[in-house]
Amino acid sequence: MSICNNCGYEGTGDYCSACGHVYVIKRITVGSILHEVAHIFTHLEKGFGYTLKQLAIRPGLMQKDYLSGNRKKHQKPFSMFFLCATLAGLTFYWTSQSSEQLTSIQKATEEFSKHYYVILQSLLLPFYALVSWSLFHSKNFNYAEALVLFVYSLAFELILMIPVNMINFIPGHFEISFVEIPVMTAYITWTNLKFFNSQSRWLVVFKSLLILTICLFASNTMANQVIHWMLK
Repeated sequence: MSICNNCGYEGTGDYCSACGHVYVIKRITVGSILHEVAHIFTHLEKGFGYTLKQLAIRPGLMQKDYLSGNRKKHQKPFSMFFLCATLAGLTFYWTSQSSEQLTSIQKATEEFSKHYYVILQSLLLPFYALVSWSLFHSKNFNYAEALVLFVYSLAFELILMIPVNMINFIPGHFEISFVEIPVMTAYITWTNLKFFNSQSRWLVVFKSLLILTICLFASNTMANQVIHWMLK
């Protein structure tokens, strides 16, 4: 008989039948720490890399697979979003081009994009999902599922914005929004066409454009509020 160090339950075998904790606890060594670190990165590579690939080639269908129960291979939605948002945030910070010739409001806008854009998108996620759920509402599609759908979609959109923001390094470059908005529109529409493939294609396209319009309006309104607050 063995006593579990985790819950105190007495039993036999290798694992506690009450909490599942291993009975025999090995000492922490440098080797065990390195093994744990390797396990984390291996899991991240499999889950994150696989999910990123699926979002690239099977948007909408990937989310449908996840919601139907095929979840073992996928990075969980909010950890996926956190990783993508972190990568995008670092890119926006590094690609930000400051200039003494900018007006005060232009400088504030640059600072907002550099420090707060990703944070704002994270805070608006519940609202984005609410808009999507409201327009595609049905008995087979609840708010939590709409949130998962949008979390994955926005995560990949942030990754798409990384190469787009490299335009900042081109001398005399054009406004990045001229590329961002078409890319976002195409990806959201493609995702929804695959996810809601039982509905009329034209209706899905219309709803997708309406979702994007509402979300962009909300994002720009909140961004302008933050920028004006920064100017005070």
